[in-house]
Amino acid sequence: MHAGSASHGALKILLHYPVLNTGGAEHSTLRLMSALVERGCEVHLVLTVGDGSLEPRIDPRVAVHHLRDGIGDLPTRVTGFSDAIRFVRAALGWLRGRVQQAWRSRRFHAMAFDAAIVGLHGTSPAFVCRHVRARRRFVMVRSDAADDPRGRLRANVSGFSSSIDAYVCVSGTVRDSLVARFPQLAPKSVRIYNLLQPERMRAQAADAPDPFILAGDRQGPRVLSVCRLQESQKALLRMVDVHRRLLSDGIAHTWHVLGDGPDRGLLEQAIAAHGVAGSFILHGAVSNPFPWYVHADLVAVLSRYEGLCGVVNEARVLERPVIATRFAGIDEQIESGVNGLIVAQDTDAIVAGMRRLLGDAALRSRLAAGGYPDALMDDGAKIDALLAVMAPPPASSGVDS
Repeated sequence: MHAGSASHGALKILLHYPVLNTGGAEHSTLRLMSALVERGCEVHLVLTVGDGSLEPRIDPRVAVHHLRDGIGDLPTRVTGFSDAIRFVRAALGWLRGRVQQAWRSRRFHAMAFDAAIVGLHGTSPAFVCRHVRARRRFVMVRSDAADDPRGRLRANVSGFSSSIDAYVCVSGTVRDSLVARFPQLAPKSVRIYNLLQPERMRAQAADAPDPFILAGDRQGPRVLSVCRLQESQKALLRMVDVHRRLLSDGIAHTWHVLGDGPDRGLLEQAIAAHGVAGSFILHGAVSNPFPWYVHADLVAVLSRYEGLCGVVNEARVLERPVIATRFAGIDEQIESGVNGLIVAQDTDAIVAGMRRLLGDAALRSRLAAGGYPDALMDDGAKIDALLAVMAPPPASSGVDS
């Protein structure tokens, strides 16, 4: 147990997550569950939908429940007889999934938990608030609260905030954005950084062969981006444009992208349109990305928005230089010019920063050795803080319905 921590071994914790596919928040959730189990907690993960790509990596000590077996999305267009048949089948699957979810949710009425956590702030707290008997209920806020294009956070706060005991924000900037948008949540909002498990990262990176050479890249410098392939957040098309402009300026480099997602096809089209297929390379989802970090010359994180970026954490734990656009939480991770470079959300600014770093190996070495804030590295203190928030108040007795 972490030095100075109190005993929370009796805590029974439920975490609700929609589907466990590849992504930074999902990896953070895996680390959190393992850490809670290590502290003696009984952890239950409730997934709305099963068969996510990361489910095999769930700690075997975690009890996993599925509310329904499939997503059951309805077609958006029906233009002919075959479409109509598919629509009817999908509609029946959708209805079956909803009935299945309603039935399986009932089992939790008979279970009692010390804490119930909604793993993503865009996920409705309805299940946790209406079906789970828990002393305390929480919502994880993982990105800037201003980025709410579909109004899900607004609806969730409006409908359920009176039943939520705390909003756990992954960075100070994320907390500030939440309070700025919903001032009434200030007393309930706390900042607790994501877990890193730095020793595990280093162990997974150690003694591995150079994956760039295995992929046929024996040149440099090598730029690495690790992200979910989603244009709206990760600015994939801008990334390709930056690469093309650097090549046009005579800045030789290769750009490698690890990850998959719904906009891979869109990204592939942009790569082909710019004629950079030989130097902008997609590797898909990789089970162990850490050797790639170790052998990269520069890690580029060019997202439009983040919360506390896991890729920046991973790059800095493994002492690699980072260039990042200015998004929520980055100032808590990077001191620009000391342990990385922060640039504006502007293509010209990104190109200028990349040109500077790719042309100066000594600067990259200095930034790589620039250290990382202690508050971000101390996983024990983070778990202590989270368990303290989840522990029932001293006067509490029984379990709320």
